[in-house]
Amino acid sequence: MKHLFLGIFLLGALGASAQTGAKLHKKAIVVDTHGDILSDQIKTGIDVGVRQKSGNFDLVRAKEGGLDVQVFSVWSDYTGGFALANRQIDSLDALIRRHPDKIAKVRTASELKSAVKQGKMAALFGVEGGHMIENKIENLEALAKRGMIYMTLTWNNSTPWSSSAYEETF
Repeated sequence: MKHLFLGIFLLGALGASAQTGAKLHKKAIVVDTHGDILSDQIKTGIDVGVRQKSGNFDLVRAKEGGLDVQVFSVWSDYTGGFALANRQIDSLDALIRRHPDKIAKVRTASELKSAVKQGKMAALFGVEGGHMIENKIENLEALAKRGMIYMTLTWNNSTPWSSSAYEETF
């Protein structure tokens, strides 16, 4: 009898936990802090504003999954730089212009909350790798003016002012 009661209790607790988790997920602002889709969007020309048959991201499936905020990663390997960073930001801006009912670029917490309240995905972006500024502070400032919220010092390649773990030697 004890085991039956324990089993019923555990099943009830699991059901309550799943319901609590689902409620919490709906109530929370869900954020993905690293999405690499911008470089793919440029290479393939896909429109991630509409449902894709393949791939890891589109605005439709993100909404269905409860994603509220996407931090897009502006990225390239060591061959990319400032021009490519701007192309990726341009592609994000173009996505927002094509789908203003689904996504909004935000810079502040209040803008983020407002976008989410309107049922739109709040979009921010960061730059993955200091090599993207090509050792020029004015490039860093230009990306910040476009809305960059962060820049990592390195990716897998070092810069003259920061060494990456990938290239680190002892």
